[in-house]
Amino acid sequence: MTVLSIREQSLRITNEPIVYYFWFKKDCFDNLLNLLISEIDINRVLVKKINEEDYGLLYVGKGKNGNDRLVKYHIHDSQNFHKTGVQNGRLSSLRQTLCGLLQLQMSSSKNDINTFMDNNCIVEFESCILEQLDTIEHEKIISNYLPLNYQNTKNILTSRHRKILRDCKRSMRQ
Repeated sequence: MTVLSIREQSLRITNEPIVYYFWFKKDCFDNLLNLLISEIDINRVLVKKINEEDYGLLYVGKGKNGNDRLVKYHIHDSQNFHKTGVQNGRLSSLRQTLCGLLQLQMSSSKNDINTFMDNNCIVEFESCILEQLDTIEHEKIISNYLPLNYQNTKNILTSRHRKILRDCKRSMRQ
């Protein structure tokens, strides 16, 4: 489902544990991945057609409570961590990465990130049992090439790629 449809319709999803997948329109790759251009291997990104458009899987995550983690935290930023949680690291890791790569100040870019996600993202998820959550997420990360993930990518992304992710997030943390 699109991030836009979740936001506009105030959709709720399961409260069960989930692993979720953020697919981004390939049309936004040049803008989104520009800072990584020297390090990224775009041919390794999993691509699929969704509604007649090409999307690439760029980020995988997990949540013990699917609705709280995916919808409230990543999609809505319902606690308004863009304003209150930037310095203490409570802003969604995906939102931090998007701010860093798009060169947007975290504390003032909630609407810009919402618009970017609304225009470019489709999200999928799968429910699982809590005891398997960490294992499934880890397996999905290490078996894909996910240029927006930082955790569990040490042997997948170059050290320079990971440094760019870390540094661009730091520079936008205001």
